[in-house]
Amino acid sequence: MKNILLFAFITFILFSCKQPKETSNEMVCTELYSVDFKTGGFDIRATSLNRSLWPHSNNFPLIITVRFLNGTDFQKNKVREYAKIWNEVSAKGSDSKHHEKNKINFRFIPYDATTSGNYADIRIVFKDNIIYEGSGSSSYIGIDCKNIPQNQPTMFFGWINESQSNEVIKQVVVHEFGHALGLIHEHQSPLANIPWDKEKVYEYYKNTQDPPWSKAKVDANIFSRYSNTSTNFTTYDPKSIMHYSIPSYLTNGGYSTPWNYNLSSLDSLLIKQIYKYRPCTVGVDCCFDKNGKPILCN
Repeated sequence: MKNILLFAFITFILFSCKQPKETSNEMVCTELYSVDFKTGGFDIRATSLNRSLWPHSNNFPLIITVRFLNGTDFQKNKVREYAKIWNEVSAKGSDSKHHEKNKINFRFIPYDATTSGNYADIRIVFKDNIIYEGSGSSSYIGIDCKNIPQNQPTMFFGWINESQSNEVIKQVVVHEFGHALGLIHEHQSPLANIPWDKEKVYEYYKNTQDPPWSKAKVDANIFSRYSNTSTNFTTYDPKSIMHYSIPSYLTNGGYSTPWNYNLSSLDSLLIKQIYKYRPCTVGVDCCFDKNGKPILCN
């Protein structure tokens, strides 16, 4: 499995999952950049920088605040329900000797448009009736969201509504919050070696995207793979929640991957490796308060 940690202050990378205009049930993901990612003649994505990770200590939970800028109760409740999957998988301890503590905690806070308070790391917009640049669902990667003004969204959802199945909604919520934690699309792993039929892929994105994609854009978003030096990974993982479906008609030899609606075992392993958490033994002073003072775990 394959994930990249990019330099947020330089690239402002936004990962976008778009629905092609020819189909209504197939989501296509692209990488968008708010600034030119070519610097000094080389691709920034090939630079080994880890600053997109959220700062954390092995001894402390990681709290990432989230607020909604719009949305119905249905939409908000679905995001809360499925975002916590990352919380749960980050828990340390699986027996009676250890406390079940989440390393990752998404804390949803209220939004009051009349005040300048209520700072939140992640700000969510549902785009059903609102037009923003780009389309579909997307999220800034890792701490890149901290560079976006507080009155602007950092995560977008384009197809969360009552007409969608819970399976589809869960997939997109978990996927976008994966981006928010610093994960990238799995099909761009340096170990992927997907046997693309390039001419068919070029034609597909030319016909399904509005405006049509150029060959250069297909190369950058589909065929380009990240370097080993710029990534934290276990192995290529076609079962990852960060891997999107690849239809056989876009590859040679009938290669394809299905839609993944759940975290894979490697997803769970990687997130625990990235955000390590010291196990806490029941009845032992191994937990800490905000000042670093040991306290009894509870």
